[in-house]
Amino acid sequence: MINFILCDDNAEILNNVKKIISMTMMKNDYAYEIYSFSEYDNSFYKIMNARMSNKIYILDIETKRASGIDIARKIRVKDVNSVIIFLTSHDELGSVLLHDEIMFLTFINKLDDYPKRLTSSINKAVKVMGKNKILRFEHHGTVFTLPEKDILYITRDGVERKIVIKTDFSEFKLSKPLVEMASLLGPDFVYSYRSCIVNKQRIISIDKRRKKITFDNGEVCDLLSSKYLKGVAE
Repeated sequence: MINFILCDDNAEILNNVKKIISMTMMKNDYAYEIYSFSEYDNSFYKIMNARMSNKIYILDIETKRASGIDIARKIRVKDVNSVIIFLTSHDELGSVLLHDEIMFLTFINKLDDYPKRLTSSINKAVKVMGKNKILRFEHHGTVFTLPEKDILYITRDGVERKIVIKTDFSEFKLSKPLVEMASLLGPDFVYSYRSCIVNKQRIISIDKRRKKITFDNGEVCDLLSSKYLKGVAE
């Protein structure tokens, strides 16, 4: 899942950017969500601080309440992987960005054929996201791309006869065999139980006596058997 986070206090520009994203992503095999804001307010900060990967920010450099450059600096304090694209009518601020260690993808002038340049930048950003280790699968005609580092564990729901992919921010239920999903994952994923695969890189503690696994986001999984304990603990 690619998450686009937009902020622009010009309603027309904001709607155009959303249309450009949708038109561009129609030609890519990635599921996506768009979060749009007219100001850098609490709702924006909530999404900015949310633990979700594959974020592409498209930021207005100057709104009535805040500077997009300052917002980008705040993003980079905890997040160095997201892509940042600046979209602004203040062309003179380009020199400021060039001397700032924000690590942004591009600076686009709203007055200089921005739809074409933004389309190109989104395509480049998607390629950057595609270089991450991902689990890629199709479900009901939609192609999902989940970064492996976002996955805590994958288990089988015996009642619904589906597998459940548990991530930091959501869960996905698929009508696929667990063994098929296991074949798509990298070496960080091991069986902890006959019906559960865990991401070893996300584990912070293992309670061998109570057979419980605690992940780095505080989530606890009790699908741990003696048979697979050694592989999980290695």
